[in-house]
Amino acid sequence: MIHRQSYDEVLDTIIASDQRYHRDAFHFVREGLDYTQQTISNQEDGTVRHITGQELLGGMRAHAIEEYGPMALMVLDEWGASRCEDFGEIVFNMVAHELLARTD
Repeated sequence: MIHRQSYDEVLDTIIASDQRYHRDAFHFVREGLDYTQQTISNQEDGTVRHITGQELLGGMRAHAIEEYGPMALMVLDEWGASRCEDFGEIVFNMVAHELLARTD
C-alpha cells in the first residue's frame, strides 16, 4: 500500500529543508490563491483558469488587507514573507512538492 503524504506532512518536509518562512505563510499563499481564483471566477462568469503571478500577488494583497487590516504587513513580515519574491519562493516550493499545480 502506497502512503500519500497529507498536505501538512508535505509542509513539514518543505519547512524542514527551507526554514525562511513560517508554516502560516504557506497556508496564506494557499488561501490567497483560492481567494484570487474565486474573485476572478466571479468577475468572469464562473470561469476557472490559470492565474498569473501578478494576479496572485494582487489577490493576496487584497486577501491580506481583508483578513488582517492595518496589521497585514506586520503579520506577513512575522512569517518571513515581506517581499513579492518571498511569495514566489513559497509558490515554487509548493509546486516542487506538488502542493500546487504548475502551468506553462
